[in-house]
Amino acid sequence: EIMQGFQSGVLPDLGTWNYLLVGGFIMLQGRISALLGGAVAAAGYMNLGLIIMVALVARIIVDVFWYRVGATGYIDRLGGRFGAYERVAERVHDGIQARPARFIVLAKLSNGLSVPAVVAAGSAGLPMRRWLPYSFATEILWTVPLLFAGYFAADALSQIESGLSYAMGGLGLILLLAIIFYVIRRRRKTA
Repeated sequence: EIMQGFQSGVLPDLGTWNYLLVGGFIMLQGRISALLGGAVAAAGYMNLGLIIMVALVARIIVDVFWYRVGATGYIDRLGGRFGAYERVAERVHDGIQARPARFIVLAKLSNGLSVPAVVAAGSAGLPMRRWLPYSFATEILWTVPLLFAGYFAADALSQIESGLSYAMGGLGLILLLAIIFYVIRRRRKTA
C-alpha cells in the first residue's frame, strides 16, 4: 500500500515517522534528499521548520559516525598496505591539525570530500570541539538553502507546469508547420 502511494505520487501519512524517514534519507544522500524534503514541505505534508531541524541533526549524526570510523584507526591500518598512503595521510593529518576550520569548511562545500574530511579528522585524532562547530555551521550554510530551494522550486514547478503545457503545444505547432513547409518546399524542387 505504501509503495503504491509512492508510485502514484502520494506520501502516506505516517505522522512523526515521516520526519524520521526524511532524516534517514538525508543521512544516506544529503543534498538530493534536502531538495526533496523541501518539496515535501511545499506540498504540505510536513512542516518546513521541523524538516530543517531534522536535516541538520541527521547531517551531524552522519559526521560523528564517520569521525568515529576514522578514530578507530582501521582506515589507517587498511591504507598502510599501500605505499603512497602514509605520505598522503601524514600531509592530510598535518593540514587538518594546523587549520581544522578551513579544512572542514572547504571539504563540506565541495562535492564528495565531506566524508573523507571527517574520517581524516577522526584519523588525525582531532578533538570534536575543533571541527564539529565548523561542520555544523557549514551544514547550515549548505543544507538550509537546499531545503528552501526544494520548497520554493516545488511551488514554482507547479506554476511552470501549467505554462509548460502551453509551451509544448506551441512548440508542437511550430514543428508541425516546419514539417509542412519542408514538404511543400521539397515538392516544388522536385517538380
